[in-house]
Amino acid sequence: MSKFKKMTFLKVLTTVAWADGEVSQSELNILKTFYRKFDLEKHELDELKPYLLAPVSKKEKDELYRQMIAELSSPDEKIEIMGALEAMAEAHKRVKNDERELISQFSDWLEKSSHTKKSFGRIRNILQRTIFKQARDLNPDMQKYFKRRVLKKIELKGAHSKIPTNLPDEQLYFICLVGTLMAAVAHVDDHFDPAEKKALKRCLTSQFSLKGKELTLLFEVVEEQARQGFDFHEVATELNRVASYNDRIHLMECLFEISTADGEMVHEEAEEVRRITKALRIPHKTFIEYKVRALDKIR
Repeated sequence: MSKFKKMTFLKVLTTVAWADGEVSQSELNILKTFYRKFDLEKHELDELKPYLLAPVSKKEKDELYRQMIAELSSPDEKIEIMGALEAMAEAHKRVKNDERELISQFSDWLEKSSHTKKSFGRIRNILQRTIFKQARDLNPDMQKYFKRRVLKKIELKGAHSKIPTNLPDEQLYFICLVGTLMAAVAHVDDHFDPAEKKALKRCLTSQFSLKGKELTLLFEVVEEQARQGFDFHEVATELNRVASYNDRIHLMECLFEISTADGEMVHEEAEEVRRITKALRIPHKTFIEYKVRALDKIR
């Protein structure tokens, strides 16, 4: 199977990972396994980045599904895809009878000569339940990993620098959830501009009344979390649990303030804000409204 056809299949898989509005670290790891299995080069992986940053439109999804069916035309290509699916299911959990049945349904679906909108939805569900099923299983030992990690960092850094934090753990945790997403926007273009640092500190100050050494300490923690990487799914899920809708709207305002701090909003920054706001269940119409406001301020 040509790399061109493999790329189409991987794009389809990425749309499946976005089905619930976000791509978790576990799902990303599964996608990376496929990338390695298909032996893709760096420039080919770069082509997939836009699909990982944000979900595509329904029209584009349907076009990708049609393209996949058109390209997977030979029996050998179908066997290769089915082998990859079975290997993935086997790698993450012993394939049970119901999972084998789902893979069999996918095989039957590939054999059809025509496909309806309903069948596109069905194949998405089949792929999600065979490949990504285990990615959403909660591991009790890993739950609240972000929380434990950031609170430990605050404790260690505070003790080392002799900076006391008088805030309760839950408030410190909330600050780190919000601050990490702010810092993630600043880091998305691989350049943390001094103006962006000032905007991030300004947002933390205005939202949480932080100042002095306490502000410096928490700024270091959230900046480090964003730089080193974090489980986006856990952070977004926790914010949806603990933050009000108005809190999330205010966060979006801060995200736009940071993304425009250096006088412009690059594509990567806008897409990262869009990815975050979608995961935080903020309507796209509201996202566009606030984006326009942010751009008007720097024109």
